[in-house]
Amino acid sequence: MKKVLSILLFINSIAGSWAQNSTDAQKIINEYLNSVRSSAVQTAFDLKVIPKNGVNSQSVSGNLIMKGNQFYLTMDEVKVWYDGSTQWALFEQNKEVSITEPTAQELAETNPMAVLAGFTAKSKAGFSKQKSAGNHIIELTPLKANDQFVKVTVQFVKSTNQLHSIYVLNRDGSRNELTLKNYRNNATVTPATFRFDATKYPGMTINDLR
Repeated sequence: MKKVLSILLFINSIAGSWAQNSTDAQKIINEYLNSVRSSAVQTAFDLKVIPKNGVNSQSVSGNLIMKGNQFYLTMDEVKVWYDGSTQWALFEQNKEVSITEPTAQELAETNPMAVLAGFTAKSKAGFSKQKSAGNHIIELTPLKANDQFVKVTVQFVKSTNQLHSIYVLNRDGSRNELTLKNYRNNATVTPATFRFDATKYPGMTINDLR
C-alpha cells in the first residue's frame, strides 16, 4: 500500500509541476503580447525557410516596426505598411504598389506577433527541457494532433522579456526560423508610420486590389 501511495504522490508531483510550468510559460507569452499591443517596438530580423531535405533553403533579412496589429516591414525587395485594416506592398524595382485588405491568415505570414498569437491560441505552452542562462525557452505543442505544425520553440530574453526567436517545426519536416536582433522597446511612431505615403514614391503604379 505504501508503494502505491508513493507512486501516486510521484505522479501528482509531476502533474503539479507541469501545471505550474504551463501557467508560467503562458504568462510570459501573454505579458509579451500585451506589451507589444500597448507600446511600439523596432527590431531587425533574419528569417530562414528550410525544406525537409535542407536543399534550396531561403533566407531573408529586414527591419520591422510594430505596435498592436500595425506594422511597417522593410526588406531588400519590398516594403509593407499595415495600419490595422489596409496593407500597402511596395515593389520599388517594379515601380508598383499593391493595396489589399489582408485576411488574418495572410497577416500571420507577415507579422511575427500575429504568428506568435496564432500559434499560442491553438497550443499548450510549457518550458523546454533545453536550458539557457539568458533566455526562457518555451515550447508550444498543438492541441490538435493533425495540425500543420509539430512544435514551436519560442525564446524570450529573461532580463527584459523581449522576444528573441521563433522556430517552427512543420509536420512535413520543413522549418521556419525567425531571429530578432537589435530589439528596441518604446519606438517612436505615429499613425503615418504604418501608412504608405504616395508623395514619397512618385511614379509608382497603384494596384488597388481591395
